[in-house]
Amino acid sequence: MTRKFRVAMSERCFRFKPDALPSHAPHKPGVYEFVTFDAQKNPVVLYVGVAMDKAIYQALDDHWNDKAQPGRAELFAVSPDIYFDYVAAADIAEIDELKDIAGVFVSKHKPRFNAGPAPTSGRHAAVEVEEVG
Repeated sequence: MTRKFRVAMSERCFRFKPDALPSHAPHKPGVYEFVTFDAQKNPVVLYVGVAMDKAIYQALDDHWNDKAQPGRAELFAVSPDIYFDYVAAADIAEIDELKDIAGVFVSKHKPRFNAGPAPTSGRHAAVEVEEVG
């Protein structure tokens, strides 16, 4: 049976810089993305991360301070304009289902910095994500 998650993304992408994190990054676990934009202003997802045992804010700070991969230098080597966004709300029953949402995003966007298999909680045979709001 397919588990369909309904998720709402952040209202916009925020520039990845230290002074943006405290005011724009959530202080709760969740799924986040690093994004840049191509010449036609289309989003290009560079990395999908899942913060389960820490807040998205802390996870982003770890990337900025090279405590998590991809680090700041790797991201900014791709583009001088790096942004982040995140899942603002999701109808998960258990925290490890965040992995399922991240896994769908990894499969969909094929980000250059996500190596290996897409994350999964292992709870569901198939997963879909519907973006709402």
